[in-house]
Amino acid sequence: MRGISLLLLSLLAWPLAAAELQLYAWERAPLVQQRSDGGAAGLVPELADELFRRAGIAYHLSFLPLQRALHLVQQQPNSCVLLVERQQEREPLFAWVGPLLVSRLSLYAKADDDVQLSSLEQVRGLRVLSHQGSGAGEYLQSIGVEVIYSNKESLNLSMLQRSRARLWATSSAVVDSLSAKPRPREVLPFLTLMEDIACHPRIDPIELQRLQDELRQMYREGRVQALYRKHGLSLQ
Repeated sequence: MRGISLLLLSLLAWPLAAAELQLYAWERAPLVQQRSDGGAAGLVPELADELFRRAGIAYHLSFLPLQRALHLVQQQPNSCVLLVERQQEREPLFAWVGPLLVSRLSLYAKADDDVQLSSLEQVRGLRVLSHQGSGAGEYLQSIGVEVIYSNKESLNLSMLQRSRARLWATSSAVVDSLSAKPRPREVLPFLTLMEDIACHPRIDPIELQRLQDELRQMYREGRVQALYRKHGLSLQ
């Protein structure tokens, strides 16, 4: 009996492995892309992998559409979504780690479309393409613009080329990654957004602080800037 008691005590004293964090990502070329083996490629997965490694947090990454991922993270305490726009209505729903990305968004038109815009007031009456869940689309809708959403930016490019809408709200990094010829023409820059990791609001606060501290350290060391340069991108 003494031997069994000692065994039980030793098992109780053994440190429990921290639960693996579930990290969701959504395709956002060239920043986040799903490989054929289901893994992730691009600037943001590389940055996140180093960040979680430095923080000593094990994670499993899965791809889901953004809105589905956001819904699941609100239900799952030990989970996060990679690359989510900070918006006022989302702020209290998640715990945040960032900034990972600062995106300058513009309205783009087909190369041969001569539309000229000097303000968003002139966009009313025109249809605009946007990624589902994007703050760009929601912002445009809030000022009375008709927005058409899709789950892939490649579909938005295709719809622009087929004149389903005259304008597309996106970033230059996305436009460049899709290599359209001729390249869509930038018509009007209109919004700058911060994008972070969004986690369940009751995620372990110690882990959350470690992630934020390590991200700050990566900026101080120039590591984040180096990853951006590696992928031919800038921080803005």
